[in-house]
Amino acid sequence: MFELASGQDLILAGDFNMKPTEIPYQMLTQKEYVGLHLSESPTYKTAYRPDVEKVLKSAYVEKNGAEPVYTNFVDTQRSPNFYATLDYIFFAGNLMVENVLELPDHPVSKSYPDEAHPSDHLMIAATFRLF
Repeated sequence: MFELASGQDLILAGDFNMKPTEIPYQMLTQKEYVGLHLSESPTYKTAYRPDVEKVLKSAYVEKNGAEPVYTNFVDTQRSPNFYATLDYIFFAGNLMVENVLELPDHPVSKSYPDEAHPSDHLMIAATFRLF
């Protein structure tokens, strides 16, 4: 991402299927994250090495001090009553978060999608200002 942005501001948003407590999220958002060590393999070459200087900020964390309680809610046999934050708006550069879309703290139906939510994921949004 940083290479493609060539030093320009960047925004990366979507369904990342990771929770804020998990290693991939922490690797993306914590400078000099050291909680993961990829060992050398005698069988294959490990190509990925984290760049501990380049991190992304979360729009919701910057504006509200924390990620939303949840962005995904589904009640299936495989995942009964599952709700978690899996969707993010990450950014880097000279951007300031002005607003984020307010999200509910708790699901209000048996499962999403429902009449008010066309997806099992809530819509997230942010407004940025250049500085």
